Amino acid sequence: MKTKLFILLPILMSTLAGCSAKKCEHDYDYFVSKDANWKTYTVGSDFDDTGLEVSKKCKKCGEQEVVNYSLTDDTELELNQESISIVTEGHYIEYEIIVKEKYHIACCGDSLTAGHMWPNQAYPVYLSQDVNEKYEVGNFSYNGLSITGYGGSFDDPNQRYILRDEYKKSVAFEPDIFAIMLGTNDATGWAKAKDIFEDEYRVLLDSYIDEFPNAKFIMMVSPPVIENTFGIPNDIIKENVNPIQRDLADEYGFEVLDLREEFEAHENYQTDYLRPNDGVHFTVSAAQYVANRVWEIVKDLTF
Repeated sequence: MKTKLFILLPILMSTLAGCSAKKCEHDYDYFVSKDANWKTYTVGSDFDDTGLEVSKKCKKCGEQEVVNYSLTDDTELELNQESISIVTEGHYIEYEIIVKEKYHIACCGDSLTAGHMWPNQAYPVYLSQDVNEKYEVGNFSYNGLSITGYGGSFDDPNQRYILRDEYKKSVAFEPDIFAIMLGTNDATGWAKAKDIFEDEYRVLLDSYIDEFPNAKFIMMVSPPVIENTFGIPNDIIKENVNPIQRDLADEYGFEVLDLREEFEAHENYQTDYLRPNDGVHFTVSAAQYVANRVWEIVKDLTF
């Protein structure tokens, strides 16, 4: 008899709880239970509620359910507008958004981004031609820069990217997207760079994330080089720099543009993508290819 009683008690308690919930004079809180996919918009855009979910929860019994809603102030968004209104069952929720003139893409890097001796043929120049009117491209790069300060044009940790004006200008640009291609020059100073490269890369990434928590990142895996007068070793890039770039992208959940893989998949990349008598920097075809690939990734991002 005891066994039967123990079995029946949970059923009875569950039934009573259900009855109690049904008899509850509900007092609801209304809230956004799932954010919309987009939080940042450009002037004149309409709010996109894809992914948005609104719920109510009883303060007394805890009963919760998803509710229908309507929107106000959600079309032709104005510059610096801070919210739209969600209306549900006579209640209003002010949902925060960001509205700005344009989405900013910051291209951060070394001479592969700067264009070396041909800045007018740098990939960010072509990217600015690819993007639509909602985007603005900024080039924050300089020949010889590196994550650690070692290699490239310098042998000085005080010249690492995060301490340079290029970094400060990239922050002032207030990016929504970062396309980062740094590491090729560190390979030339790998004897000194290898013990700090990964940690210094994290310092740079964390500083950007702290400043712009909603920004998106494209980790650009350094492309291959061939024999060159700059002393840049392809094997160090391939065996040491590239794996760290891929691991960091995976760790942080970044988008990846693996230029090592994509260049090497092109049958004649040595001549089609790398400048003659150079072996490192991009031809016009390569710069245009990189710009197109960055734009393909950017178009699928939500902010």
